[in-house]
Amino acid sequence: MPEYNLQNLLKKEYHDLWRNYEDFAELGLAHFFRAAVNPEVKKQQLDFLEKAIRKDFVVQDNKLAKLQRAFVKENLSLYLLLDFLPVWRRLASGKPIENETQLSEVAANLCAPKARMLMVLNNENPSTYLPMTSALVAFFLLENLQQKTELISTVKWSRQKQISKLEGLLKNSWVVLALVKSKRLKFRLALLLYDLKFRIESFKNNKQQTVTMLDAVKIFLYSILSFVMIRTRTTGKERL
Repeated sequence: MPEYNLQNLLKKEYHDLWRNYEDFAELGLAHFFRAAVNPEVKKQQLDFLEKAIRKDFVVQDNKLAKLQRAFVKENLSLYLLLDFLPVWRRLASGKPIENETQLSEVAANLCAPKARMLMVLNNENPSTYLPMTSALVAFFLLENLQQKTELISTVKWSRQKQISKLEGLLKNSWVVLALVKSKRLKFRLALLLYDLKFRIESFKNNKQQTVTMLDAVKIFLYSILSFVMIRTRTTGKERL
């Protein structure tokens, strides 16, 4: 995930919940994709995990039990946990990801629950889920492309198509700024998206991805400009 911590999109009261949720997602991906465990054993583990999610987990100090209690407290749907399982099953099968379409599907299924979680905790409309997913998928793909991870090692994907995919996802992501209700969230999303834009441009031009102080200032100023322009346009429409 991006250096810009996604928990910054949330109020402080949700930070612990988000960290536990993100840990759950990352540990699941690491185990069911990378762990040297027989696919049949992974299948059995996933069946057990699904049953454990759907009922109170026995070990009360376990991360899953903590998540379940937090979900009950915040009235969150368990599908925000369960929706990771189908893509983990696909990865646990050991079948390689062969093309861009399959990779995009896997990335979207890994990122969509996180996008929904962020928007739900911000009390935002479901219309924000898709553009937020696009942003998270762009960060996810960019990180894997930079690190040349095993996940994308079997994908036949030209650099031109990689860049086109990232730019398309970024373009789809901007819509979220016009959809969110919270001014605080709108500004923080603008910071996130300009950070993403900088990283995609750096990748495109084969430049180092490190954000310098000057880059950070530029991102901040562009975010303010974007925030003001989108807010003005939205207000103008409401007056009509």
